[in-house]
Amino acid sequence: MDDNISANWHFHHLGYAVASVSNELAYFQQLGYRQEGKQFSDPTQGIKGCFITGGGPRIELLENLQGFDTLTPWLRNGIKFYHTAYEVPDIHQAIAETVRQKAKIITSPVPAVAFNQRLIAFVMLRNRLLVEFIHKPSDNA
Repeated sequence: MDDNISANWHFHHLGYAVASVSNELAYFQQLGYRQEGKQFSDPTQGIKGCFITGGGPRIELLENLQGFDTLTPWLRNGIKFYHTAYEVPDIHQAIAETVRQKAKIITSPVPAVAFNQRLIAFVMLRNRLLVEFIHKPSDNA
């Protein structure tokens, strides 16, 4: 990949797929993590979750909403860490830059409850790393 592709991206969190946010939260609390903000539900994505912070990177714990199977493929394969997320100043440009590097668009931009309806999108890099882009409004907005 081009060394400058992520020059304006800012790390936001690591995404973890879990069967139960409340059960998993208890384990992270033993490691010094605490919930950041309120839990959220997003029917557009079929997930609910929360952010936690502690001695390491911010983590987003996510579980399927009842009746949805958004995270089931990951959970079925025993995969918990499944995405890394970056705030980007222009979500469409970030998508275009990664697609030029042969990434595949997994989810086109949609508003997300967890980010006060800011747009998010997912791309799969060629190395099979799932990346979430979170649109960061300009400081002048």
